[in-house]
Amino acid sequence: MAATEHNFEPMTAGMVLDKSFRLYMDNFPLMVGLSAILNIPLLILPLLFGPGRLDPRNISITRVLTVLIGALVFLLAALIVTPLITGATTKAVSDIYLGNVVTAGSSISAAWRKAWTLLKTQFVVGLIVGLGMLLLVVPGMLWMLSYALIAPVVMIEGSNNGREIRQRSWSLVKGNRGKVFLIFFIIVVIQILAQAGIGIMAVFGLGTSNVSLISQILNGIVSILMYPMSAIAVTLLYYDFRIRKEGFDLEMLSHALGEPARGA
Repeated sequence: MAATEHNFEPMTAGMVLDKSFRLYMDNFPLMVGLSAILNIPLLILPLLFGPGRLDPRNISITRVLTVLIGALVFLLAALIVTPLITGATTKAVSDIYLGNVVTAGSSISAAWRKAWTLLKTQFVVGLIVGLGMLLLVVPGMLWMLSYALIAPVVMIEGSNNGREIRQRSWSLVKGNRGKVFLIFFIIVVIQILAQAGIGIMAVFGLGTSNVSLISQILNGIVSILMYPMSAIAVTLLYYDFRIRKEGFDLEMLSHALGEPARGA
């Protein structure tokens, strides 16, 4: 793991993005490794059993059932893998940020212990945000932003109570929704531009006959590369809000989390 220097002080949105990028690049093998290890199974399933496997000229009950079963397996795998990706990356980023020793194995192990808590909490949050989107888009967006710190609260503070986790995230984000929105917006725009560029290159470089499969593979690679950025930014926002609202410095944070403080 590359050594990374940190200044434990309140950060602007630009500083969060800049520090996220530098932390990502300084620890590129670990970040991409965690994302790839847990994401690759989700990328393989659609390639093997996705709708693209159906030939309009030769559709049979067997092929349709295969696609439906593949979709069900993909959904179940996503329910298990997604919390692991989120938890493992969050734990790794937290340890790096605090200057503690981190390995892929220890991060995945920690995520596995909290996978059920992450799954059920994020499921409830998904229902709440979905309801907000159905009623009016604005409440749904506000709720989504307010619950953005679910993963750090679970992985770093160790809470298991879903209601307390949601309240804790809401409390930390309160007054900073605009900052969270701006950071998420920029990351999403970067990912969309990358995927659009890949689609254009696939069309011109490979022709329309192979574009669907190749684009799917390349977009999966973009997702693997981009996912750690979101997790890093969310984790840094968590620490930024704790420093701002609770006045914690490195030594106090390390003590609160049961980790030995190390010089930044």
